[in-house]
Amino acid sequence: MKKISALSLIALIIFSCSEEVKENEGNKKENLVPLVVASEAQNTSFSHKIKVQGNVSTDKDILLNSEMSGLITQMHVSSGNTIKKGQIILSMDESIINANIVELKTQLDYANYMLGKQIDLYKKELGTELDKKTAENQVNSLEAKLNTLEIQKSKMMVTAPFSGIIDEVYAKTGQLVAPQMPILRLVNNKQVEITASVSEKHFKNVKEGTELNISFPNYDLKSMNLKVKSVGNFIEPTNRTFTIRTEVNNNISLMPNMLAEVEITDLKIDSGLVIPSKSILKNQNNNDYVWVLNKVKKETYAVEQVFINTITTYNGEALIEENESINAGTLIIESGARGITKKDIVRIK
Repeated sequence: MKKISALSLIALIIFSCSEEVKENEGNKKENLVPLVVASEAQNTSFSHKIKVQGNVSTDKDILLNSEMSGLITQMHVSSGNTIKKGQIILSMDESIINANIVELKTQLDYANYMLGKQIDLYKKELGTELDKKTAENQVNSLEAKLNTLEIQKSKMMVTAPFSGIIDEVYAKTGQLVAPQMPILRLVNNKQVEITASVSEKHFKNVKEGTELNISFPNYDLKSMNLKVKSVGNFIEPTNRTFTIRTEVNNNISLMPNMLAEVEITDLKIDSGLVIPSKSILKNQNNNDYVWVLNKVKKETYAVEQVFINTITTYNGEALIEENESINAGTLIIESGARGITKKDIVRIK
């Protein structure tokens, strides 16, 4: 009985070892099937965007100068003041011009008196036409000089050319100013422009109305969704770019010379065939292709090489032309395709 029991135990051990070998062989065969990551092709919307650096600017940012030289008698404003168009900024000494005006008015009165006399003599045929014309010319000349002095006097007060905020004042009361010397900086940021230089290769896709997303990475400001206001008609020869502009109205946060990041939507499609961009491979002839999966059994798939025409890629997605072998829902190997051949069977990870 002991011998029979020993034989039974030996048989049981041999059977168990056999089953374990078979199981290990099955696992080895399963492990030989490549694992891949797959994604489904989709019919969906697609946008392509480019990013460029932009700059905030305004045409109402000036260094204000005086048209006349003179001594400042009074500064009517200071840094930080908000002023309106036409408001007086500074007054200059007018005493010399006023004295010249008084002198010219005296001369003009006398010239008008002499002209009247010459006209009376001419009517009585006691004076010549030349004397009358000379008197008229003298009156006209003095009137023109007086008008010039009046204009000069009006320019001894500098006024604001537009409404805005005085950023900094450079001139002081008692200082002598001249046309080449800046008095102050006047800025109005209510309406600003954002400009950016874009590579000429995007010229055909960027037009008036093209959508923009503008952010300010150096500042704690919200991004803005705007549209291209104008497109430049000149390619800069040094860097092969053209300029785009957009406007921000009723601005309260942007200042001239701020840096901006401009994201341009140069392509937008409501519905197209979209696949992961990293699923696209190239053959020796530089043609694009993907591996399409066709189910063989429950967990295994046969691979099929399908050549495609890629329109463009952006943000991990690729827009491709319509393809007979690829539809919405078609499984495509996204990663793990290195070394795969047309005869391989794979599993999805």
